[in-house]
Amino acid sequence: HVGVLCGPQHGPMPHVQPAPIVVDAFTPERRALRIAVVTETYPPEVNGVAATIFCCVEGLRARQHQVQLVRPRQDVADVGNDVLLRGLPIPRYPHLKMGLPATRALLRLWTLSRPDLVHIVTEGPLGWSALKAARQMRLPVSSDFRTNFHAYGQHYGVGWLHRPLMAYLRKFHNRCDLTMVPTESLRQQLAGQGLERLRVVGRGVDAQLF
Repeated sequence: HVGVLCGPQHGPMPHVQPAPIVVDAFTPERRALRIAVVTETYPPEVNGVAATIFCCVEGLRARQHQVQLVRPRQDVADVGNDVLLRGLPIPRYPHLKMGLPATRALLRLWTLSRPDLVHIVTEGPLGWSALKAARQMRLPVSSDFRTNFHAYGQHYGVGWLHRPLMAYLRKFHNRCDLTMVPTESLRQQLAGQGLERLRVVGRGVDAQLF
């Protein structure tokens, strides 16, 4: 069981002390958490981030945590208990959606149903709105760094975007209480780029599938 405990925050954020992480896998009376998970990709979209966050969400729910999944609407036929917001197709990848800014909607949502923690999976417009709303409401925020967007510039012939994109990612993640990365090598690389409060959370293996 992983719980994030944060005391009250005072004054403007850009920066707070990292929240202490309490890991206790054997406490039977553990408290169920209310976790808002904000992502701009999720199944049936097919990519590594969508598949990974699906496993995380299902694992949290199987352990009796209350997960409020916030994501762009992928299809008019979307059903279920997820919070579905407006999105636009990503250029050259029309099967993927990019969330639109939704700070006011998230403020209303979390005022009615306040989460214990906001976890942001993607750094797009919806993720930024979630970060802004969570900070305004003084909610603890964790984030994922799963995709090396800053390294894709060379591959697509726009290497000049590396520095501004890295500056954006640094600003985004440094406003979070904790950023999870999958490997130690990536943690060291990002720390060298000025990202703070990084924690390695290694990729797991689905023991039922494999």
